[in-house]
Amino acid sequence: MEIKLKDFIKQGKIISFLNFSGSFEKLINNQKISYVLDNRKKYEKKVRDYFQETIFDFSESKFQDACKMVLLDPNVLEKSGISLSRTEYKRLQFVEALLNRSETILFQNFELGFYGKDRSYYQKLFLKLTKYGKCILCFTNDITFLFGMVSKFILFRENDYVLLDDFYQEEIYQYLEMPPIIAFIKKLNQNHIKLEPYIETKEVLKAIYRSVNSGDKL
Repeated sequence: MEIKLKDFIKQGKIISFLNFSGSFEKLINNQKISYVLDNRKKYEKKVRDYFQETIFDFSESKFQDACKMVLLDPNVLEKSGISLSRTEYKRLQFVEALLNRSETILFQNFELGFYGKDRSYYQKLFLKLTKYGKCILCFTNDITFLFGMVSKFILFRENDYVLLDDFYQEEIYQYLEMPPIIAFIKKLNQNHIKLEPYIETKEVLKAIYRSVNSGDKL
């Protein structure tokens, strides 16, 4: 379904969307909004040439600073756009958004291809950017990427969308895969072992430890 992005933009906030099937491919970056996509078409020219043509006040030192922020090797300037890996290309789009000084940055399936510490770093970076007034629009089908970033999110259904504030709500899993941590706790609760709706593994382990020490059977 089609949406009007301006209806969701809020300065200094992360707005998260689940199960959205639309495309932002044809939209153009500007100072109002930039797009960091998982499948955007690459360019054949050198990265340096592209940025010198695209960023009106391009500065190599600012480029290097932005690369450092998004965990990208600044030597990417000498590569051709077509040679970039999936994650390099997404990071480079992120750099472009920062150099554009865009008020809003839209990420679609950004987390795909990133693991462990990198994912955690970007979650923290999104939150940090909101402290500087940026609006982050995060479109994903990976519910775990939202853990720790937001408490409310928008779920798209067949013909509409709904605002939710509970990662344990059953309706979500009519459309998306249930994270293992949620499936585990739901199973324990069904077996009359009551645990809070945790979303962090360390909190689950602490709860299990407390339960075992108190004599409960898991």
